[in-house]
Amino acid sequence: MKVDLSCYGEKVAELADRVGDFDLRSPMDVHSWYRVEWEAIAETIGFVQELDVALAAVRMVRDRVAATGAAAVQAFSSWLRAQRPTLEDGEARVQEAVLGQVIAAGRERGELWRVSADPTSLAGGACFGEGPRSRRVFYPDTPAGYFGEGWSGPPPRAESACGWQTPLVLHVGTFPWVYSSRLAGAGPGVRWASGGVQPAVAGLRAMAGMLEPGENLRQDARQVAVIFEHFAAQTAPLVDRLPEYLPGRGKPGQLYRKGGFLYVHQGSLHVVGLDGPRGRIAAPAYNYVLRRFACFFAVRRAALRALLALPSEVQRIAERSTDPCLRAVVEEVIRAG
Repeated sequence: MKVDLSCYGEKVAELADRVGDFDLRSPMDVHSWYRVEWEAIAETIGFVQELDVALAAVRMVRDRVAATGAAAVQAFSSWLRAQRPTLEDGEARVQEAVLGQVIAAGRERGELWRVSADPTSLAGGACFGEGPRSRRVFYPDTPAGYFGEGWSGPPPRAESACGWQTPLVLHVGTFPWVYSSRLAGAGPGVRWASGGVQPAVAGLRAMAGMLEPGENLRQDARQVAVIFEHFAAQTAPLVDRLPEYLPGRGKPGQLYRKGGFLYVHQGSLHVVGLDGPRGRIAAPAYNYVLRRFACFFAVRRAALRALLALPSEVQRIAERSTDPCLRAVVEEVIRAG
């Protein structure tokens, strides 16, 4: 059965095609597609070796999708332990508690891709005590950026000990690039770790959930589509001016468009980027973020096509969704039998 995603926007179906189609009912398809996508994630963040070891231990299990995701998260955690900690344990504990709260609330609302909350209602007021001072545990992502026009309100309902004047906003769906206005370098979420506490693992795990049929269908895809449309509108003028790569005619070190993503011929993608009025966006960040959107809709399409073969609890998630685009396709799938 063909699944039409145009309800979410004309560009969405084309976007999903950038990472290829697959059949959730085919163990071979599942193995191949998910391995490629997790390798792409690990290559960008840096835990390729750990991922290879973790995936080698994943054998033929009943839920290969969930097992692959769990192995990848564990590989990321192992890699993170080997990195130099950037947080104190006290700050990391507050971060972890706040992340747990906003992720749980976003998941319940079906709005996990971008979560927002009154910081004064969260653990520790989303503040961390550092000597006589109190600091915010997350960056206040208020300026207009690549994921939205900024979030100036509603203001916190209570006085903040560390100066929160806006909502706390995190883009979990594109973890570790969680801030709309900070795409110039490495993903900020990777730095969420201390010697003993790893809030970053919760962030990666939430992002990984979007690749699983049940969690993907729980998310209201209209939120994802709106953020993608904004990202595409802000980056298109920067990307469209780049030449399309032609095999055999590339110049070393030149940045190109290739297959819908950025490509450097005989050079490193990590040293180039795009400069626009909303700031610099590193080439790896652009490709990674675009791939997260593409993967979300590719999994959504595959899950709907295979819906009647999925567990009954996953079917119920789709049937009870508040997403009208999703419900319309579910009704069509059920009628088709």
